[in-house]
Amino acid sequence: MEVEYKLLKWILCLLLVQRILAVQEFIRMPSDVEVNPGETSRLICTVRNRGGECAWLKDGVVVGRINEKYRFQREPADGDCSIDVLNSKLEDDDGMWQCQVTQGSLHDPTLTSGEVRLTVREAPLPPLIEDNTIQIHPGDSLKIRAGESKRLHCVSRRGNPSALLKWFIEDEDITSMSNQTSIKDVDKEKTWQATSVLDYVFNKGHNKNKLKCEALHAAYESGSKEIEINLQILYLPEIRLEGTPTNDIVEGSSVSLKCIADANPEASIIWLKSGNSGIYEIKDQIEFNSISRADSADYTCSAKNEIGESEKLTVKIDVKYKPKILQVTPGPETTVALYNATRLECHAEGNPPPRYIWLQKVSSDPVTWQERGHNSTLYIHNVTYAYQGIYKCVASNIINNLEEKVDSNEVILDVTGAPQILRDVAKTQEKVVTEKDEDAFIIIFFCSDPSPQRTFWEWGSQKLDTGKTHEKYIAEPLVPDEIQQDCYQAKLIVQKVDGSDSRKYTLNIENEKGRESHAVALKVREPVSLSVVIGIVVGCIALFIIIIVVVIYLLRAEKWCFNRHREFAPESDSELGHSVKNGRTTNAGAIPPDALYANLKTEKGAQDEKNKEAPNRKESLVYASLDLSQPSNDVQKPLTSSQERTQYAEIQFQPKKRADQSND
Repeated sequence: MEVEYKLLKWILCLLLVQRILAVQEFIRMPSDVEVNPGETSRLICTVRNRGGECAWLKDGVVVGRINEKYRFQREPADGDCSIDVLNSKLEDDDGMWQCQVTQGSLHDPTLTSGEVRLTVREAPLPPLIEDNTIQIHPGDSLKIRAGESKRLHCVSRRGNPSALLKWFIEDEDITSMSNQTSIKDVDKEKTWQATSVLDYVFNKGHNKNKLKCEALHAAYESGSKEIEINLQILYLPEIRLEGTPTNDIVEGSSVSLKCIADANPEASIIWLKSGNSGIYEIKDQIEFNSISRADSADYTCSAKNEIGESEKLTVKIDVKYKPKILQVTPGPETTVALYNATRLECHAEGNPPPRYIWLQKVSSDPVTWQERGHNSTLYIHNVTYAYQGIYKCVASNIINNLEEKVDSNEVILDVTGAPQILRDVAKTQEKVVTEKDEDAFIIIFFCSDPSPQRTFWEWGSQKLDTGKTHEKYIAEPLVPDEIQQDCYQAKLIVQKVDGSDSRKYTLNIENEKGRESHAVALKVREPVSLSVVIGIVVGCIALFIIIIVVVIYLLRAEKWCFNRHREFAPESDSELGHSVKNGRTTNAGAIPPDALYANLKTEKGAQDEKNKEAPNRKESLVYASLDLSQPSNDVQKPLTSSQERTQYAEIQFQPKKRADQSND
């Protein structure tokens, strides 16, 4: 009985476990599905331990089994409750679907899956680009100002699901600058309208580029459709100059200036010229086929369109031309009184402004000239005969690194006045040295306008007119200078001079304006006799010997002075307060300088004691030991503390005798 009871208990347990394990449940529930129109779609739903019947709901409404439309099994043995939707249509099949399984017994739960979407695709219309609801057709141009933010819309209507929209400038993807939204399309049920809003700041670099909106959708045969429009970016003109001269512009050459504008819309070019109140030209290029100095100015170009005006660019046209002498005053000849002031003026034109040089001819050579000034006006504050002559003005400038010169007409400066000795020239002598028995030549150079009335040499009480001879004195006639007008050379020859001829010889010149004189010293050198030369040599030798003897005597006298008494030289280093250590002398016992000024009483007592010990010896000498620093063998070695001390040598002083000792 007990065994039967246990067996029954085990059977009931097994039935209970079997019942628990046989509860129906989903193995796989349906998921979202997309299908093109007319195609068959399948929503999968499988159940384990199915006990109830399979059913499908669409948008909450039970769907019946229709062989031509919906196919599924109510009581599948394998638990596959999947449904096939044939010839899918947007209007009939698109919506939310749900799989259910009824109870097979009181112990089975009713199975209900979550809702899934069966999407029957609908190809959307091609995308459109709108500007503030204004539709832009494919290939049209869209005008946008550079630098301004622009909002554009790309719209794709009647699509299921809604299309994915992308933006491109040429091949650059700018979708990240947009925001897409989808709403139900009001024109067709169960379709969607996709809208992408692009906020973008376009710049001049986008001008003439393609702006594209692309719609991506699985219902499109190619997978996408797009729309392209042309960007016309409007921007301020930007200009640049071509033809700006890099070298000097020479008068008569050709010059062309071009102002190039980058603008949208196209800009008008305007040229202005400095000094002109109005517009110089309205075109992009100005040309000068043969430019003249009157064309020198600042030329400014600018560009203007409906967006605005560009910056202004200026090019300076500076026409260079060679110098030209306009006037030289006074001329061609001017007369100035001696020692007065005058000036010569030169006026020239040229670009760059010319530099001036005043030149005076100094010889008959046409290329030999002396510089007198570097300004347009030559001031002569004190006119002398040295300034008399021919002058010219040279004006020059530099064009393209080449010097351009022009000479003025020659101007003659004539100086009148009393005679004047030209002391600053080589011809006029101040001193003449001549050997005895040779001829002396005394030369003086002077100028006189009017010509001299009388010219004579004078020395001592003698006077000799030029052109005459007296004994050995020859006063040659005046010789006119070949270069300087109104100038002369006077020469006095003294033949076979001797010592008596050493004196000053004066030339006197007179004309109707006054007189002038100049003295030249003549020195006659006597030959030196052989006896005088020998005497000088002997004297030099004797003087050299005397100097040597004196030097030797002084050296010996100094040595004797330090050694004539025994007390002067200490017998050992220890007596001088020196100690010898390691072959070197130290100064440990040096007497300090203040020892020389000890108390007189102490000195007297010490002296009396010493006199007692040596009654026969004369009074001792007072002395002090002065340590002198010993030279070091190694000049590079630093001094020690003992070496740095001042050393003294022992010096004795002979005391003066007292009155009571003098009698001894």
